[in-house]
Amino acid sequence: MDRCAAKTSGVWKLFVLAALLGLAGGVEVTTTYGDVNGVEFPTSSIGGAVFDRIYIFRGIPYAAPPVGDLRWRPPQDPAGWTGVRDATVFGNRCPQVVDMPFPPGSPLYDLTAYRSNSSSEDCLFLNVYTPNVSSSADLPVMLWLHGGGLALGTADSYPAEIPTSFHNVVMVTINYRLGNLGFLPTGDAETDGNVALLDMAKALRWVQANIRNFGGDPDRVTIFGQSGGGWGVSLLVMSPETRGLFRRAISQSGVAGLGTSRRGDTARTETLAASVNCTTASFDDMMSCLRSKPAKDLLYLDIPMPISGGRELPADDLWDLMHKKQVNEVDYLLGTTKNEFGYAQLAIVPEVTADGLDRTLLPTILPVQLKIFADQFPDGDVSAIVQPVIDQYMDPDNDDPSYTRDQFIQLMTDNRFTAATVLMAQAAAAHDSRVYQYEFQHRTSVFPERPAYVGADHGDELFYMFGIPFMRDVTGNSWKYNFSEEERELSLDMMAYWVNFAANGDPSDSTGAARMRDLVTWPRYVTSSQSYLKIDVTSSADVKIRESNMKFWNEEVPRLMGKEITTGGGEKSTWSLSLVAFSAVLYLLQ
Repeated sequence: MDRCAAKTSGVWKLFVLAALLGLAGGVEVTTTYGDVNGVEFPTSSIGGAVFDRIYIFRGIPYAAPPVGDLRWRPPQDPAGWTGVRDATVFGNRCPQVVDMPFPPGSPLYDLTAYRSNSSSEDCLFLNVYTPNVSSSADLPVMLWLHGGGLALGTADSYPAEIPTSFHNVVMVTINYRLGNLGFLPTGDAETDGNVALLDMAKALRWVQANIRNFGGDPDRVTIFGQSGGGWGVSLLVMSPETRGLFRRAISQSGVAGLGTSRRGDTARTETLAASVNCTTASFDDMMSCLRSKPAKDLLYLDIPMPISGGRELPADDLWDLMHKKQVNEVDYLLGTTKNEFGYAQLAIVPEVTADGLDRTLLPTILPVQLKIFADQFPDGDVSAIVQPVIDQYMDPDNDDPSYTRDQFIQLMTDNRFTAATVLMAQAAAAHDSRVYQYEFQHRTSVFPERPAYVGADHGDELFYMFGIPFMRDVTGNSWKYNFSEEERELSLDMMAYWVNFAANGDPSDSTGAARMRDLVTWPRYVTSSQSYLKIDVTSSADVKIRESNMKFWNEEVPRLMGKEITTGGGEKSTWSLSLVAFSAVLYLLQ
């Protein structure tokens, strides 16, 4: 090869590499704080994309760094800038306890790998993905809240460029404060300790003020999230402080239905202070000391507890907000996977093995596993529901370990995820909002290591909703992962359903789509029929998902935990008196 040919070949290789990395060209957009310069991203690394390029803006600050005296304070406006700010690299991710463990080579890696360069409390950044930067494009907007139990994760790990390359939609992904830095009871009426929720609301206000310049319609904003992000979505739907900031919401595998802290109860804060040698004698001195400590000393792997009873979440407990249907009137799409507690989460229960689960261990296992659910009822005690749960899910004549394991997976899926989702669907539907429920049922083919008893696990729908099956390998000629063709069609379905809902309030309505798709009609959830869609390679509609179990968790268990329950017709729900008496005896014998 002569010198000229070698040089040409080298330039071509650099061009291909730039295309794969999204480094081609640049585009400037004006925001209220200054101009930003993003990248023009060629979609050659995405198979079947509708657009040959989209635009990505990374690391845009939507709030000032919450450091020093601003730690545990409401997010403040970011400082403006002159000139053009570089928006080609991701901003810092927020401090957290552990890095995600999944190695390259797994589809899980492409949903969890950090693409940011560093971690810092200066982390309140967002990223914008859009196929059109015209201020007159008026595209629907979808703002993503990442998962991780409100304690882990980052916006940059989710490849929002893939669904954006298929659809007329603007996608925004945001960071928000995590763990104790995001939720810590402070006794401060300005925040109630829910600063992570205030971060989310601040990002939504940035969207309202700026998204039109990125091609978005501020009147069609949908918030969506999975797991902890889905939980965050539901909290925003419950908060009167966020009315008008978004029109629609999507919660995937997570809504409020876990414990909260109560406003004024600073025991958690005092425990944290004592652990880092801060005084607890004076509240102001304690907070001053905590604000002086390194962020890494204030984090530990635990489920953060939102704080109820204040401005952001006004009820004494969140179950009351759902049961009394005191939520914002927004269109809501929400659902779960069939085996939420099937593989990754089951690892925290070592008593479950490949051979099954010994039924005699249930009375020992369940109190610990049910405590998260029970903690949302201030007057309840978990011991009152252990035997009723066993009776609801276990056939007394079947003690086969495999059967017990499968039923345990089902009860934990219903307890942690499905029941709260149904309760929230009922609350939203009571306002005549357009509500759509789903259960994702497909067992993904690219995880041969999963045991046969696990079907659709927690987070599996993310591969399809984010279009992971359409990622190409480094050559650009082959698929990166061996999803089946049926699974690629399923991914196209899910991306279409989600964007259709954001655009039109109906997942089956493709008006305005960049490419039309023939979809199974998704029936609307109403309180009478309680229709939902079973999402699979061949999807179908059904009604009243596991009706007996849902009534058990949403009516019988709360009553056993001290709540007065009424059905839709105003009649108190009934429960076996003998079972109640038996539970009371068990409680007294503890």
